[in-house]
Amino acid sequence: MGISIKLCLLRSLRLRNCKIFYRGTVIDDVEVLIENGKISRLTKLKIDRPVDTIIDLKGLLVIPGLIDVHTHLRGLNLAYKEDYDTGTLAAAFGGFSTVLDMPNTEPATESVETFKLKVEAAKPKVYVNVGFYSFIPEKLSEIRKLAAEGVFGFKVFMHRVMPGYKFTSLEDLEEPFKLIGETGLPILVHAEKREVYETVKREHPDGGLEAFEEALSEYSENESVNELITMLRKVERVKLHFCHISSHVSLKRIAEAKAEGLSISCEVTPHHLLLSKRSYETLGIYGLVDPPLRSEACVEGLWAGIRQSTVDCIASDHAPHTLEEKTTGSFWNIKTGFPGLETLLPLMLDCVNRGWLSLSKLIKLTSQNPAKIFRIAGRGFIEVGYWADLTVVDLNEEFILDPSTFKSKAKHSPFKGWRGRGVVKGVFVNGEPVVLNGEVLSRPGVGKLLKPGV
Repeated sequence: MGISIKLCLLRSLRLRNCKIFYRGTVIDDVEVLIENGKISRLTKLKIDRPVDTIIDLKGLLVIPGLIDVHTHLRGLNLAYKEDYDTGTLAAAFGGFSTVLDMPNTEPATESVETFKLKVEAAKPKVYVNVGFYSFIPEKLSEIRKLAAEGVFGFKVFMHRVMPGYKFTSLEDLEEPFKLIGETGLPILVHAEKREVYETVKREHPDGGLEAFEEALSEYSENESVNELITMLRKVERVKLHFCHISSHVSLKRIAEAKAEGLSISCEVTPHHLLLSKRSYETLGIYGLVDPPLRSEACVEGLWAGIRQSTVDCIASDHAPHTLEEKTTGSFWNIKTGFPGLETLLPLMLDCVNRGWLSLSKLIKLTSQNPAKIFRIAGRGFIEVGYWADLTVVDLNEEFILDPSTFKSKAKHSPFKGWRGRGVVKGVFVNGEPVVLNGEVLSRPGVGKLLKPGV
Protein backbone atom coordinates (compact mmCIF):
# COMPACT_ATOMS: atom_id res chain seq x y z
CA MET A 1 0.00 0.00 0.00
CA GLY A 2 1.39 3.41 -0.97
CA ILE A 3 1.85 6.47 1.20
CA SER A 4 -1.36 8.49 1.55
CA ILE A 5 -0.92 12.22 0.88
CA LYS A 6 -3.22 15.20 1.24
CA LEU A 7 -1.28 18.18 -0.08
CA CYS A 8 -2.27 21.81 0.37
CA LEU A 9 -0.31 25.05 0.61
CA LEU A 10 2.67 23.95 2.68
CA ARG A 11 3.38 25.85 5.91
CA SER A 12 2.59 23.05 8.35
CA LEU A 13 2.79 19.33 7.87
CA ARG A 14 1.67 16.34 9.90
CA LEU A 15 3.22 12.91 9.43
CA ARG A 16 1.05 10.20 10.92
CA ASN A 17 1.25 6.43 11.37
CA CYS A 18 5.04 6.20 11.19
CA LYS A 19 7.96 4.72 13.05
CA ILE A 20 10.87 7.04 13.84
CA PHE A 21 14.48 6.48 14.77
CA TYR A 22 14.80 8.64 17.88
CA ARG A 23 17.84 8.77 20.16
CA GLY A 24 19.03 5.31 19.24
CA THR A 25 15.65 3.57 19.31
CA VAL A 26 12.89 2.86 16.80
CA ILE A 27 9.56 4.08 18.21
CA ASP A 28 6.26 2.88 16.71
CA ASP A 29 3.05 4.81 16.04
CA VAL A 30 4.47 8.32 16.14
CA GLU A 31 3.07 11.56 14.77
CA VAL A 32 5.44 14.31 13.66
CA LEU A 33 4.42 17.95 13.41
CA ILE A 34 6.49 20.11 11.08
CA GLU A 35 6.07 23.88 11.03
CA ASN A 36 8.03 26.37 8.93
CA GLY A 37 10.42 23.65 7.86
CA LYS A 38 11.34 22.45 11.36
CA ILE A 39 10.19 19.65 13.65
CA SER A 40 7.93 21.21 16.27
CA ARG A 41 6.46 18.12 17.93
CA LEU A 42 7.05 14.36 18.23
CA THR A 43 4.25 12.45 19.94
CA LYS A 44 2.50 9.10 20.21
CA LEU A 45 -0.76 11.00 20.62
CA LYS A 46 -2.92 12.17 17.76
CA ILE A 47 -2.16 15.75 16.71
CA ASP A 48 -5.56 17.45 16.49
CA ARG A 49 -4.52 20.94 15.46
CA PRO A 50 -5.24 21.99 11.87
CA VAL A 51 -2.36 21.62 9.41
CA ASP A 52 -1.90 22.37 5.74
CA THR A 53 -0.71 18.90 4.78
CA ILE A 54 -1.28 15.40 6.16
CA ILE A 55 0.81 12.42 5.09
CA ASP A 56 0.00 8.90 6.26
CA LEU A 57 3.24 6.91 6.11
CA LYS A 58 1.48 3.56 6.57
CA GLY A 59 3.86 2.34 9.27
CA LEU A 60 7.09 3.09 7.38
CA LEU A 61 10.30 4.04 9.17
CA VAL A 62 11.52 7.64 9.30
CA ILE A 63 15.24 8.23 9.85
CA PRO A 64 17.32 11.42 9.77
CA GLY A 65 17.96 12.64 6.25
CA LEU A 66 21.30 11.31 5.06
CA ILE A 67 24.29 13.63 4.65
CA ASP A 68 26.86 12.75 2.00
CA VAL A 69 30.23 14.31 2.78
CA HIS A 70 31.79 13.30 -0.56
CA THR A 71 29.80 14.15 -3.69
CA HIS A 72 30.85 15.33 -7.14
CA LEU A 73 27.89 17.28 -8.50
CA ARG A 74 29.95 18.54 -11.47
CA GLY A 75 27.89 21.36 -13.03
CA LEU A 76 29.23 24.46 -14.81
CA ASN A 77 31.49 23.30 -17.68
CA LEU A 78 31.08 19.67 -16.61
CA ALA A 79 27.28 19.76 -16.68
CA TYR A 80 27.30 17.21 -19.50
CA LYS A 81 28.31 14.63 -16.83
CA GLU A 82 25.97 15.90 -14.10
CA ASP A 83 24.35 19.18 -13.14
CA TYR A 84 23.05 20.54 -9.86
CA ASP A 85 19.46 19.55 -10.63
CA THR A 86 20.15 15.98 -11.77
CA GLY A 87 22.74 15.36 -9.06
CA THR A 88 20.58 16.63 -6.22
CA LEU A 89 17.49 14.85 -7.54
CA ALA A 90 19.58 11.67 -7.56
CA ALA A 91 20.51 12.49 -3.97
CA ALA A 92 16.85 12.85 -2.99
CA PHE A 93 15.89 9.55 -4.61
CA GLY A 94 18.82 7.98 -2.76
CA GLY A 95 17.67 9.21 0.65
CA PHE A 96 20.02 12.18 1.05
CA SER A 97 18.81 15.56 2.27
CA THR A 98 22.26 17.21 2.26
CA VAL A 99 25.39 16.72 0.13
CA LEU A 100 28.81 18.37 0.26
CA ASP A 101 30.29 19.00 -3.18
CA MET A 102 33.95 18.50 -4.11
CA PRO A 103 36.00 21.27 -5.76
CA ASN A 104 37.52 19.46 -8.77
CA THR A 105 35.08 21.02 -11.19
CA GLU A 106 35.61 23.20 -14.26
CA PRO A 107 36.41 25.86 -13.29
CA ALA A 108 37.86 24.47 -10.08
CA THR A 109 36.66 25.88 -6.76
CA GLU A 110 39.82 27.58 -5.48
CA SER A 111 38.97 31.26 -5.03
CA VAL A 112 36.14 33.42 -3.79
CA GLU A 113 35.34 34.21 -7.41
CA THR A 114 34.95 30.57 -8.48
CA PHE A 115 33.12 29.72 -5.25
CA LYS A 116 30.53 32.43 -5.92
CA LEU A 117 30.21 31.25 -9.52
CA LYS A 118 29.30 27.78 -8.29
CA VAL A 119 26.87 29.15 -5.67
CA GLU A 120 25.00 31.22 -8.24
CA ALA A 121 24.81 28.32 -10.68
CA ALA A 122 23.56 25.87 -8.05
CA LYS A 123 21.10 28.02 -6.11
CA PRO A 124 18.07 27.79 -8.43
CA LYS A 125 18.62 24.11 -9.25
CA VAL A 126 19.12 22.14 -6.04
CA TYR A 127 16.52 19.70 -4.71
CA VAL A 128 18.47 19.01 -1.49
CA ASN A 129 20.74 21.07 0.73
CA VAL A 130 24.25 21.60 -0.63
CA GLY A 131 27.54 22.79 0.80
CA PHE A 132 30.81 23.30 -1.04
CA TYR A 133 34.47 22.52 -0.46
CA SER A 134 37.41 24.39 -1.97
CA PHE A 135 40.83 23.33 -3.11
CA ILE A 136 43.69 24.89 -1.18
CA PRO A 137 44.04 28.08 -3.24
CA GLU A 138 47.31 29.01 -4.91
CA LYS A 139 46.88 32.47 -3.39
CA LEU A 140 47.01 31.56 0.28
CA SER A 141 45.40 34.88 1.18
CA GLU A 142 42.17 33.41 -0.22
CA ILE A 143 41.96 30.81 2.57
CA ARG A 144 40.46 33.17 5.15
CA LYS A 145 38.18 34.73 2.53
CA LEU A 146 36.86 31.35 1.42
CA ALA A 147 36.26 30.38 5.05
CA ALA A 148 34.29 33.59 5.54
CA GLU A 149 32.22 32.84 2.42
CA GLY A 150 31.17 29.50 3.89
CA VAL A 151 33.19 26.63 2.42
CA PHE A 152 33.03 23.44 4.49
CA GLY A 153 36.69 22.52 4.16
CA PHE A 154 39.70 22.37 1.86
CA LYS A 155 40.51 19.37 -0.36
CA VAL A 156 44.00 17.97 -0.93
CA PHE A 157 45.06 15.44 -3.57
CA MET A 158 48.46 14.06 -2.56
CA HIS A 159 49.18 12.08 -5.74
CA ARG A 160 48.55 14.44 -8.63
CA VAL A 161 48.10 18.01 -9.71
CA MET A 162 45.08 19.12 -11.71
CA PRO A 163 43.59 22.35 -13.01
CA GLY A 164 43.21 24.71 -10.05
CA TYR A 165 45.32 22.59 -7.71
CA LYS A 166 49.11 22.23 -7.37
CA PHE A 167 49.95 21.09 -3.80
CA THR A 168 51.25 17.50 -3.54
CA SER A 169 54.36 17.76 -1.35
CA LEU A 170 54.30 17.93 2.43
CA GLU A 171 56.74 20.84 2.36
CA ASP A 172 54.38 22.90 0.21
CA LEU A 173 51.43 22.05 2.44
CA GLU A 174 52.83 23.07 5.81
CA GLU A 175 52.03 26.78 5.51
CA PRO A 176 48.50 26.34 4.10
CA PHE A 177 47.78 23.70 6.74
CA LYS A 178 48.64 26.23 9.44
CA LEU A 179 46.42 28.88 7.86
CA ILE A 180 43.51 26.46 7.49
CA GLY A 181 43.98 25.34 11.09
CA GLU A 182 43.32 28.92 12.17
CA THR A 183 39.91 28.84 10.43
CA GLY A 184 38.76 25.72 12.28
CA LEU A 185 37.78 24.04 9.01
CA PRO A 186 38.84 20.48 8.14
CA ILE A 187 41.32 19.48 5.46
CA LEU A 188 40.03 16.61 3.34
CA VAL A 189 42.78 14.37 2.01
CA HIS A 190 42.97 11.95 -0.89
CA ALA A 191 45.99 10.03 0.40
CA GLU A 192 48.29 8.44 -2.17
CA LYS A 193 51.91 9.22 -3.05
CA ARG A 194 52.66 11.18 -6.19
CA GLU A 195 56.11 9.59 -6.57
CA VAL A 196 54.58 6.12 -6.80
CA TYR A 197 51.85 7.24 -9.19
CA GLU A 198 54.20 9.06 -11.57
CA THR A 199 56.83 6.29 -11.54
CA VAL A 200 54.35 3.59 -12.51
CA LYS A 201 52.82 5.76 -15.24
CA ARG A 202 56.29 6.36 -16.67
CA GLU A 203 57.26 2.69 -16.55
CA HIS A 204 53.92 1.47 -17.94
CA PRO A 205 52.78 4.09 -20.48
CA ASP A 206 50.13 1.74 -21.90
CA GLY A 207 48.61 1.20 -18.48
CA GLY A 208 46.51 -1.84 -17.72
CA LEU A 209 44.77 -3.04 -14.58
CA GLU A 210 47.92 -4.30 -12.87
CA ALA A 211 49.70 -0.99 -13.49
CA PHE A 212 46.65 0.91 -12.24
CA GLU A 213 46.60 -1.07 -9.00
CA GLU A 214 50.36 -0.59 -8.57
CA ALA A 215 50.18 3.17 -9.18
CA LEU A 216 47.45 3.52 -6.56
CA SER A 217 48.55 0.67 -4.31
CA GLU A 218 47.80 -0.07 -0.69
CA TYR A 219 51.45 0.79 0.00
CA SER A 220 50.96 4.21 -1.59
CA GLU A 221 47.90 4.94 0.53
CA ASN A 222 49.52 3.62 3.71
CA GLU A 223 52.67 5.71 3.27
CA SER A 224 50.71 8.86 2.48
CA VAL A 225 48.50 8.38 5.55
CA ASN A 226 51.60 7.84 7.72
CA GLU A 227 53.29 10.99 6.40
CA LEU A 228 50.21 13.14 6.92
CA ILE A 229 49.73 11.91 10.47
CA THR A 230 53.39 12.69 11.19
CA MET A 231 52.88 16.18 9.78
CA LEU A 232 49.72 16.66 11.84
CA ARG A 233 51.78 16.45 15.02
CA LYS A 234 53.77 19.49 13.90
CA VAL A 235 50.87 21.73 12.93
CA GLU A 236 48.52 22.92 15.65
CA ARG A 237 44.73 23.01 15.41
CA VAL A 238 44.54 21.18 12.08
CA LYS A 239 41.64 18.77 11.53
CA LEU A 240 42.27 16.04 8.96
CA HIS A 241 39.51 14.08 7.25
CA PHE A 242 40.74 11.12 5.21
CA CYS A 243 38.55 10.47 2.18
CA HIS A 244 37.61 6.97 0.97
CA ILE A 245 40.08 4.96 3.05
CA SER A 246 40.48 1.58 1.35
CA SER A 247 43.42 -0.09 3.13
CA HIS A 248 43.03 -1.91 6.44
CA VAL A 249 46.61 -0.93 7.32
CA SER A 250 45.78 2.77 6.82
CA LEU A 251 42.72 2.36 9.00
CA LYS A 252 44.77 0.83 11.81
CA ARG A 253 47.18 3.77 11.61
CA ILE A 254 44.25 6.19 11.82
CA ALA A 255 42.92 4.35 14.88
CA GLU A 256 46.33 4.70 16.57
CA ALA A 257 46.48 8.41 15.73
CA LYS A 258 42.99 8.96 17.13
CA ALA A 259 44.08 7.22 20.33
CA GLU A 260 46.93 9.75 20.57
CA GLY A 261 44.33 12.52 20.57
CA LEU A 262 44.99 13.82 17.05
CA SER A 263 42.04 15.48 15.32
CA ILE A 264 41.30 12.95 12.59
CA SER A 265 38.17 11.57 10.96
CA CYS A 266 37.73 9.25 8.00
CA GLU A 267 35.20 7.84 5.59
CA VAL A 268 34.73 4.62 3.64
CA THR A 269 32.57 3.91 0.61
CA PRO A 270 30.06 1.15 -0.18
CA HIS A 271 32.18 -0.04 -3.11
CA HIS A 272 35.20 -0.59 -0.88
CA LEU A 273 32.97 -2.37 1.65
CA LEU A 274 31.11 -4.62 -0.79
CA LEU A 275 33.48 -5.14 -3.74
CA SER A 276 37.06 -6.40 -3.90
CA LYS A 277 39.79 -6.66 -6.53
CA ARG A 278 38.22 -9.97 -7.55
CA SER A 279 35.28 -7.91 -8.82
CA TYR A 280 37.46 -6.67 -11.69
CA GLU A 281 37.03 -10.12 -13.26
CA THR A 282 33.44 -9.21 -14.12
CA LEU A 283 33.53 -5.41 -14.05
CA GLY A 284 36.71 -4.78 -16.06
CA ILE A 285 37.44 -1.11 -16.66
CA TYR A 286 33.88 -0.22 -15.59
CA GLY A 287 35.04 -0.95 -12.05
CA LEU A 288 38.02 1.39 -12.14
CA VAL A 289 37.91 3.72 -9.16
CA ASP A 290 40.50 5.69 -7.21
CA PRO A 291 41.44 4.24 -4.73
CA PRO A 292 41.12 0.89 -6.52
CA LEU A 293 39.10 -2.02 -5.24
CA ARG A 294 41.27 -3.83 -2.70
CA SER A 295 41.99 -7.28 -1.28
CA GLU A 296 39.55 -9.32 0.77
CA ALA A 297 41.75 -8.55 3.80
CA CYS A 298 41.16 -4.84 3.24
CA VAL A 299 37.41 -5.34 2.91
CA GLU A 300 37.34 -7.26 6.18
CA GLY A 301 39.51 -4.59 7.80
CA LEU A 302 37.12 -1.82 6.79
CA TRP A 303 34.18 -3.69 8.31
CA ALA A 304 36.23 -4.18 11.47
CA GLY A 305 36.85 -0.42 11.47
CA ILE A 306 33.10 0.16 11.37
CA ARG A 307 32.52 -2.20 14.27
CA GLN A 308 35.33 -0.58 16.28
CA SER A 309 34.13 2.98 15.44
CA THR A 310 37.39 3.94 13.72
CA VAL A 311 35.32 4.75 10.62
CA ASP A 312 33.37 7.98 11.09
CA CYS A 313 31.34 8.21 7.87
CA ILE A 314 30.10 6.16 4.96
CA ALA A 315 30.22 8.39 1.87
CA SER A 316 29.15 7.80 -1.72
CA ASP A 317 32.06 9.40 -3.63
CA HIS A 318 29.39 9.97 -6.30
CA ALA A 319 31.54 10.44 -9.41
CA PRO A 320 29.45 10.67 -12.58
CA HIS A 321 31.17 10.34 -15.97
CA THR A 322 29.91 9.46 -19.42
CA LEU A 323 30.41 5.87 -20.54
CA GLU A 324 32.57 7.18 -23.38
CA GLU A 325 34.95 8.78 -20.87
CA LYS A 326 35.25 5.45 -19.08
CA THR A 327 35.92 3.35 -22.17
CA THR A 328 37.88 5.38 -24.75
CA GLY A 329 41.23 7.12 -25.06
CA SER A 330 44.56 6.20 -23.49
CA PHE A 331 44.34 4.08 -20.35
CA TRP A 332 45.75 6.73 -18.00
CA ASN A 333 43.13 9.22 -19.22
CA ILE A 334 40.16 6.93 -18.54
CA LYS A 335 37.88 8.54 -15.96
CA THR A 336 37.59 6.60 -12.74
CA GLY A 337 34.61 6.34 -10.44
CA PHE A 338 30.87 5.91 -10.83
CA PRO A 339 27.58 7.28 -9.47
CA GLY A 340 26.77 6.34 -5.89
CA LEU A 341 24.03 8.57 -4.50
CA GLU A 342 21.20 6.26 -5.56
CA THR A 343 22.84 3.02 -4.43
CA LEU A 344 24.42 3.79 -1.05
CA LEU A 345 21.35 3.60 1.18
CA PRO A 346 19.67 0.55 -0.38
CA LEU A 347 22.97 -1.34 -0.22
CA MET A 348 23.58 -0.34 3.39
CA LEU A 349 19.99 -1.10 4.45
CA ASP A 350 20.50 -4.55 2.98
CA CYS A 351 23.63 -4.86 5.13
CA VAL A 352 21.49 -3.94 8.15
CA ASN A 353 19.03 -6.67 7.20
CA ARG A 354 21.92 -9.14 6.88
CA GLY A 355 23.15 -8.24 10.36
CA TRP A 356 26.45 -6.74 9.18
CA LEU A 357 25.81 -3.46 10.99
CA SER A 358 23.02 -2.08 13.15
CA LEU A 359 20.52 0.53 12.03
CA SER A 360 21.84 2.77 14.80
CA LYS A 361 25.41 2.46 13.48
CA LEU A 362 24.28 3.16 9.92
CA ILE A 363 22.51 6.35 10.98
CA LYS A 364 25.53 7.44 12.99
CA LEU A 365 27.79 6.95 9.94
CA THR A 366 25.50 8.58 7.38
CA SER A 367 23.71 11.34 9.31
CA GLN A 368 24.86 12.05 12.85
CA ASN A 369 28.65 11.92 12.47
CA PRO A 370 28.66 13.90 9.21
CA ALA A 371 26.59 16.63 10.88
CA LYS A 372 28.95 16.78 13.85
CA ILE A 373 32.26 16.60 11.96
CA PHE A 374 31.32 19.18 9.34
CA ARG A 375 29.24 21.40 11.66
CA ILE A 376 25.99 21.08 9.75
CA ALA A 377 23.77 22.82 12.25
CA GLY A 378 20.26 21.59 13.06
CA ARG A 379 20.50 18.51 10.87
CA GLY A 380 21.49 14.86 11.13
CA PHE A 381 19.13 14.05 14.02
CA ILE A 382 15.39 13.82 14.58
CA GLU A 383 14.84 16.36 17.34
CA VAL A 384 12.32 19.09 18.10
CA GLY A 385 13.72 22.36 16.79
CA TYR A 386 15.82 20.68 14.11
CA TRP A 387 15.18 21.08 10.40
CA ALA A 388 12.79 18.45 9.11
CA ASP A 389 15.32 16.69 6.89
CA LEU A 390 13.85 13.19 6.95
CA THR A 391 14.19 9.98 4.97
CA VAL A 392 11.42 7.39 4.74
CA VAL A 393 12.48 3.77 4.20
CA ASP A 394 10.89 0.35 3.91
CA LEU A 395 13.29 -2.15 5.45
CA ASN A 396 11.37 -5.11 4.04
CA GLU A 397 10.81 -4.18 0.40
CA GLU A 398 13.13 -5.94 -2.04
CA PHE A 399 15.09 -4.20 -4.77
CA ILE A 400 17.08 -4.98 -7.91
CA LEU A 401 19.48 -2.14 -8.75
CA ASP A 402 18.88 -0.88 -12.28
CA PRO A 403 21.11 2.04 -13.36
CA SER A 404 18.83 2.82 -16.31
CA THR A 405 16.35 4.25 -13.79
CA PHE A 406 18.87 6.58 -12.11
CA LYS A 407 18.04 10.27 -11.94
CA SER A 408 21.76 10.94 -12.30
CA LYS A 409 22.99 11.52 -15.84
CA ALA A 410 25.44 8.66 -15.25
CA LYS A 411 23.38 5.52 -15.78
CA HIS A 412 25.96 2.86 -14.98
CA SER A 413 27.01 1.13 -11.77
CA PRO A 414 29.22 -1.73 -10.58
CA PHE A 415 26.17 -2.79 -8.56
CA LYS A 416 23.94 -3.32 -11.60
CA GLY A 417 21.63 -6.25 -10.95
CA TRP A 418 22.35 -6.45 -7.22
CA ARG A 419 19.41 -7.67 -5.16
CA GLY A 420 18.60 -6.86 -1.57
CA ARG A 421 16.07 -5.59 0.95
CA GLY A 422 15.68 -1.96 2.01
CA VAL A 423 14.19 0.75 -0.18
CA VAL A 424 14.00 4.54 -0.02
CA LYS A 425 10.35 5.62 -0.12
CA GLY A 426 10.64 9.35 0.44
CA VAL A 427 12.73 12.35 1.41
CA PHE A 428 11.77 15.59 3.14
CA VAL A 429 14.09 18.58 2.82
CA ASN A 430 13.55 21.58 5.09
CA GLY A 431 10.10 20.22 5.89
CA GLU A 432 9.02 19.85 2.28
CA PRO A 433 8.32 16.48 0.65
CA VAL A 434 10.71 16.30 -2.30
CA VAL A 435 10.20 12.66 -3.24
CA LEU A 436 7.47 10.25 -2.09
CA ASN A 437 6.56 6.88 -3.61
CA GLY A 438 8.87 7.49 -6.54
CA GLU A 439 7.15 10.78 -7.42
CA VAL A 440 8.83 14.19 -7.43
CA LEU A 441 6.62 16.53 -5.40
CA SER A 442 8.88 19.55 -5.14
CA ARG A 443 10.78 21.89 -7.41
CA PRO A 444 14.40 22.79 -8.05
CA GLY A 445 15.61 25.38 -5.57
CA VAL A 446 13.89 23.89 -2.50
CA GLY A 447 17.29 22.93 -1.10
CA LYS A 448 19.37 25.46 0.81
CA LEU A 449 23.00 26.37 0.20
CA LEU A 450 24.56 25.71 3.58
CA LYS A 451 27.46 27.16 5.53
CA PRO A 452 29.21 25.54 8.51
CA GLY A 453 27.56 26.17 11.86
CA VAL A 454 24.64 28.10 10.41
